[in-house]
This record gives sequence, C-alpha cells and structure tokens, in this order.
Amino acid sequence: MPTTDPVGTALASIGAGATTGAAVMTGGVLALRLLQAREVSSVSTETGSLLLAGSALAGLIAAVATGWLRTRAIDDVWRRGVTGAVSAFGTVLLALGTTVADMLAGPIGVAVYLALLLAAAVAAHRAARRAASR
Repeated sequence: MPTTDPVGTALASIGAGATTGAAVMTGGVLALRLLQAREVSSVSTETGSLLLAGSALAGLIAAVATGWLRTRAIDDVWRRGVTGAVSAFGTVLLALGTTVADMLAGPIGVAVYLALLLAAAVAAHRAARRAASR
C-alpha cells in the first residue's frame, strides 16, 4: 500500500533512524563511562575501544535499518535506501552531542542526553507511523 505522503514519511523516518542510532551509540558511551567510574580493573583500553566500536557499529546498523523499515509505505527501493543512508549520517551528527554532554557534565550529562534522544526517537517513530498511514 503506497503512502500518500512520501515526503513526510521519509523525513520522519530519517529522524527516527537518526535518533535511534544515536541513542544506541550514546548508550555505549554511557556504559563505558559507568564502567570507568567504578574503576573496574578489567576495563582496559582494548575493552573500551571494543565497546565503543561495537556501539558505533550497532548504532549505524540501527539507523539504517530503522530508516529502511519505517519507509515500507514508499514503493521506490532507491528512496528507501537513501532514507537509510541519510539516517546514518544524522546518527553520526547526533552522536557528536554525546561528546559535548560528556565534557560538560560527565556520565550524568550523557544519561540526560540519552533520555532526550530516546524521547525524540519515540516522537519521530510516531510521526513516521502517522505520515505513512495518510
């Protein structure tokens, strides 16, 4: 069933994908910061790097998958793919905010930023669902 509002569906899906992916990445940073705050001796540089790289990869995959799946109502596969790619780019931009939150307020700032990203993701998913059903 094609949507009657493909532009609204695509834009809301980009927002949903970008915020979902950034939330996954920010969750990885928060997990690392909490481990470091507890001074766990097993948290080496290698472990921290693996955690950050894994959360970055998972965030990008989540962004592309969300952008792709939220645009099911759009029949053109190419447009769906572009939506996923733009979602991944948006994820990287939003994930940069995690650095600012960490520098300004430490783990508490990262947790607040994560909560904001999750709230924005829920709102964007709802908007994408509404736009696709028009």
